[in-house]
Amino acid sequence: MSKIIYILLFLCLWSVASRGQTSVVADELTRQPVVHANVYSGKGKSFRSAISDEQGRVTVTFPFNRLTVSHLNYEKRTISQLPDTIWLKAKYNSTPDVVVRSKEPAWIRPFLKRFVDEKASRYAAHTKPFAYRYSSQSIGERQFYNYESEGLLRLRSPEHKGYSFCQRRGVITAGDSTELTDVQNLRRLLHEDFVDEMDRSFIRSHRFYVNGDYEGRPGEVELLFRAKKANDDRGRFVVDTVRCVVLSASRAIGRKSNIDLRTSPFMLTMAKFMSGFGIDAWNVDYHVRYAEYDGLFYPAEAAYKFFYKSHEGAVDEREEEFQQQTGGGFSNMESVLTLRPSEESATEGEEWLSLPRSWYIKFNTDAEREYEVRLAHLNAELVIQESE
Repeated sequence: MSKIIYILLFLCLWSVASRGQTSVVADELTRQPVVHANVYSGKGKSFRSAISDEQGRVTVTFPFNRLTVSHLNYEKRTISQLPDTIWLKAKYNSTPDVVVRSKEPAWIRPFLKRFVDEKASRYAAHTKPFAYRYSSQSIGERQFYNYESEGLLRLRSPEHKGYSFCQRRGVITAGDSTELTDVQNLRRLLHEDFVDEMDRSFIRSHRFYVNGDYEGRPGEVELLFRAKKANDDRGRFVVDTVRCVVLSASRAIGRKSNIDLRTSPFMLTMAKFMSGFGIDAWNVDYHVRYAEYDGLFYPAEAAYKFFYKSHEGAVDEREEEFQQQTGGGFSNMESVLTLRPSEESATEGEEWLSLPRSWYIKFNTDAEREYEVRLAHLNAELVIQESE
């Protein structure tokens, strides 16, 4: 009889463990769920993780002594037990759904149109390089990857038409011997810059409101915005009304708006027809702070979270080989970029590499594919994350 009881007890415990423990990750101030937060434990081959869903729920099905809970928008937390709710403290001003019934102030649209007309002469026109530090982290169910890159970066200017960088130091931290370097989010941070994308089309397609609770310097105003036709494109930005400049911005974009903004309907239809391709999730959180140097503004600090899931029916061997050579990109990435003015320049033997816009659905030429492989294999020190 005791043997039967032991077996039943074991099966009961196994059943509970396999179902896991469930908690909700939430913002301690707004009480709103935190979507796509990372909850992980261990190192190297013992690394395990889970991610919160659209309701902030996360289920941990693996044993742990300590859990780390992280999200680009929040301060990292370490816990030893899983509570019903994991409260996170925001690093940036939160961007909840904007529900404002007051009328949009009449001055906003003329002001923003003036900003659009004048921004080319005030932003990203520096000809001198900046010292950069870029950090990108990806967390999968059994995978931890971190890439640190430092060197010089050139912004777009009349002299330099595109972004380019000269890496002087690269370090990969991972649980295995991967040799891939990932600059995808660096490209997104630059090409999807808020000021760059603030144009007359953006003004027409969004509503704007003044945040009356914002306390800044004299002349500063924080504007909240959301798309007129979608609930998944919203954010806030601070403007200097005297100088007519944007000082900082935060933006959250969901699947529908990202598809509309970043893909061609024709290419998406073709991909669906040819291979059954479809996009299941696509979320972006973006933050940027601009600083002034020599009378011009540049993105001094920027952070970018990218969460993406897709499916495909047919198997393309050539595409599979390309994905292996480039790592295929990561579906859950958090990255930070900092820039500071520098008087240095590339020395003999150092090479400038261009940073083209990241593509999502595109028929690439052989030359474009070769360059993507090259960017995925930059010189970098490898640090193996030993198991605990």
